[in-house]
Amino acid sequence: MSRRTKSLLVSAIITGMLGITTIAYALWRDDGGVTVPPVKMGTVSFDGYGQSGTTTPQYSPDGSPVTLRMPASEILGVLDQTGLDPAPVIWRFTVEGYAQGVAGMNVSIAMGDQIGPNGTVTSLDSGSARPGTILALSTLKVYPATMNGDCSAVPDTPEGQERTIYMYDADDYMLQSPGAYAGNPAIHVWCVAVDFNHAVDGEYANEVQAIGSGEDGSFHAALDWWNAIVAYPPALDPLGAYRNRVDVAGTAADGTISRAHDIYEAMIYPDPSNEPDVTIVLTPRVTNLNSEFTSA
Repeated sequence: MSRRTKSLLVSAIITGMLGITTIAYALWRDDGGVTVPPVKMGTVSFDGYGQSGTTTPQYSPDGSPVTLRMPASEILGVLDQTGLDPAPVIWRFTVEGYAQGVAGMNVSIAMGDQIGPNGTVTSLDSGSARPGTILALSTLKVYPATMNGDCSAVPDTPEGQERTIYMYDADDYMLQSPGAYAGNPAIHVWCVAVDFNHAVDGEYANEVQAIGSGEDGSFHAALDWWNAIVAYPPALDPLGAYRNRVDVAGTAADGTISRAHDIYEAMIYPDPSNEPDVTIVLTPRVTNLNSEFTSA
């Protein structure tokens, strides 16, 4: 083989390999085929959907991000939590996709915004929610489910951080390894766990002492004690106390007058129905058996 023939062959191979990445962008959910012999090619597809809110699969037409909406009603589920260590509220969403040929697919997952009923948008990039919302008083964690969509293995909360929103294994997560397409899309369930940050309001101490005497005049004594932690149900921070005073007066038959009064207070809390929805952004990325030719 001449030097010129070798040069042409190497150039053709390099051109074909570079074509894998370039053509991958044009194949997003394209049912048609493009033949570029001898390069092995195929279509790519990606979508996501939630158990509520965005329940219809949202497809990426060109590799652009997909946005899912988690309803505020799911977050408000923490208001039904009781006890000091209740189970978190779980919301699931599903990510699915495939890449044919020598390609694979990864996905990066990020929190988007809070979107209020009046259209107010608050970015969650800082890792904290808008003050005055239930989410701001809660901890939210996003993590991949285990076998059969199980979300019971909630990751531990990192210590020493002020943020209340945490992402686990969410950066460039492998959905399908390169060259592993076997006829069906890769499907993975993800979990969103929301837990209200209960603050202990106090400790109630109990002590019981019993003394008894027998027929023979002997005495027996026993002492026991226990503590109970007191915590109020989950709620937004109170707006203030509403004070009420009642005065009454009555006149008896002999003309005497009796008077009395009483004072009681009621704590006023904001309406939690204004809790914003939350968006989650899924960004796909086509990969390749040769990392040098993986698309960004």
